[in-house]
Amino acid sequence: MIHLSLLAAAEANVPSTTSWSPSVMAIMVAANILGIYIAAKTVKRPGVGTPMPIPGLADNFSVSQLVAGTCLGHIIGAGIILGLASGGAV
Repeated sequence: MIHLSLLAAAEANVPSTTSWSPSVMAIMVAANILGIYIAAKTVKRPGVGTPMPIPGLADNFSVSQLVAGTCLGHIIGAGIILGLASGGAV
């Protein structure tokens, strides 16, 4: 069991993070587009799985590729945002 004094000490050392802003949103949108592009170009068997509900994308792009691309995009975006925030640019 964690004592409350240890929990209070741990919370006191947590650095503040960047708050939401339009620039943070733009970075995350761009990172997600990059992640989806990477997922579309690098998956070995595109289109395997549940097809996209959009008729033009159903042949070579699946929902699993979209989810994988947005997961990768969030990882890339979080890295960019944290890096820029630590440098004071965001």
